Amino acid sequence: MRHYSVVGLIALLAPLVFSFAIGQDIFIPVVPKMMDVLHASQSSVQLTLSLFMSAVGFGQLISGPLSDQFGRRRIILWGLFLYIVASLLCAFATTLPLLIAARVLEGFGACGMMVGAFAVVRDLYSGNESARLYSYLNGAIAVSPLLAPLMGGLLDTWFGWRAPFVALGVIGLITAIPTWFLLSETQPPQYRVKADFSIIKRYARIISNKQFFCFAFAASSSLASFFVFFSVSPYVLMTLLHVPEVNFGFYFALVGTVFFIMSLISAKLCLRWGIFPVVILGTSLIAFSGIVGFLWYTFFGLSVVGFVIPACIASSGGACLMGSGAGGALEPFGEIAGSASAVLGAFEFLLSTITGSIVMSWNIQSDLPFAIGNLCLGLTALTLILLWRYGYLLFTPGVHEGDSQCS
Repeated sequence: MRHYSVVGLIALLAPLVFSFAIGQDIFIPVVPKMMDVLHASQSSVQLTLSLFMSAVGFGQLISGPLSDQFGRRRIILWGLFLYIVASLLCAFATTLPLLIAARVLEGFGACGMMVGAFAVVRDLYSGNESARLYSYLNGAIAVSPLLAPLMGGLLDTWFGWRAPFVALGVIGLITAIPTWFLLSETQPPQYRVKADFSIIKRYARIISNKQFFCFAFAASSSLASFFVFFSVSPYVLMTLLHVPEVNFGFYFALVGTVFFIMSLISAKLCLRWGIFPVVILGTSLIAFSGIVGFLWYTFFGLSVVGFVIPACIASSGGACLMGSGAGGALEPFGEIAGSASAVLGAFEFLLSTITGSIVMSWNIQSDLPFAIGNLCLGLTALTLILLWRYGYLLFTPGVHEGDSQCS
């Protein structure tokens, strides 16, 4: 097995994780144009986002066990191949059904790359060192909102709506070259586990755990809030408020910057306060963003400031929940943390897809769907956590303040 330095390993794995995020974010500025180009409805075009997310989410339940059986490198390389081919299919799609099908394949490819990358870290490191590397890899995801929408808007302006998909294929190809030559298999054959139907019982045990469910919902509300923002922002900013496509990326980057900074702050809060208070803070901020957005629209009408400020508040809450929610959800499953992580990932993407589909089923004529969506997500997550914490949903021992920490 090849020895990797921490810097070398992060440089090798970060593009694999980044490919999922940029695959979603780079496409967002051209979503409104798809309605005219492909003669499709708003809800139909929304499927190119929601089904991509679904493929990444549910693909984890398949890619995880397959990587345990066949090894990490093989799953990563197959994921890269699928990602590259699907991105090019998206670029040359002439109908919406073909574009949607290619986006699903692209999502499965991104899923294999992401799951394999995190599995490599689990193979090589443990404890605090693995947590540190996970933080670096999650940082790669956080960079995407800062760059991808601006990049997508510029590519569309210069070369047309197909250019962002070509760019994804090129990124996948560039990523594949060092992966092929530098990434060795990190899971020895003697430690491989056959993927069979026993995994279903394990998944059922995890999802039925009340602590897992409540904290997983809190963590998922973070991703769901982001996904709703990704879905409605092109319509609100570009269609309703007539923000130029190039400038759209700057507003998106502002929300991403808030998320990145708050992620650093919440990590320290998690160490100082413990998981439960940080989850309460995160869910409260998401709910509060909904209240602010609703009141702003009610009294001042639709405006860029009235949309972006609540989005930044929701982004702050989401940053708090990414680590703390996952930490609380996975805490009871030390012996099967990998399976629990897969279920958590699928749960996050499922809630995001459902929430996004519900919000986008409305006719987007204001930012109220975004505000109401955040209010419902935040209040539901906050209610579940409080009910669990004070015994009304108690099924497994609770995580008290300071009992668990996230790094």
